[in-house]
Amino acid sequence: MSFTQISHDYLESLEKTHILLFHEKQKSAEQIEFKFIQFGLEKNHRCFYTTNEPHKLKERMKDFGILVEKNISNKLLNIVPIPKTFEEYEKMIEEKVASLPKNEVIRVVSTHYFDFDNERKTESMQKIEQWVDDNFEKIPGNFICSFHIPNMKKDVASNFMKNLLDSHHSVLILTGDDKVEKFNFP
Repeated sequence: MSFTQISHDYLESLEKTHILLFHEKQKSAEQIEFKFIQFGLEKNHRCFYTTNEPHKLKERMKDFGILVEKNISNKLLNIVPIPKTFEEYEKMIEEKVASLPKNEVIRVVSTHYFDFDNERKTESMQKIEQWVDDNFEKIPGNFICSFHIPNMKKDVASNFMKNLLDSHHSVLILTGDDKVEKFNFP
């Protein structure tokens, strides 16, 4: 069975879960993320996708087979640009979580392609992730936080990854050779 099918089956078995996706290749991670979004759109779930590159993302989603314009116009697909600084990002996440619809199922993919090369950045990201987890009861659906492992500097990566595990309910690890491991936390 392919890594995308294993991931899809696993993600679809979860309800109201804060999910961590560690990956080595953006293209492989996007296959998981896009399938998650596409399946949600087919079920009329409101879907949110945060990205550093909204225009490029739309093209890649179209290539995957997602009807981007149609789903944006019917407000099922919401592509949210990530601000340049962590301070702006933290504020944006808090505002977006507060404004999420309360009486319909949602799906969120939040990508993180920042260079996590110092403790200030990792501490800021950990604070954001902990805030999302502390407020998770306000999120009526699943929320995937996707982290590109090569963007993590080795001397801060292990502590950063450990702390991220503490603020999530589940983790998918996608290796460079497209193998996937999955874990749930009590």
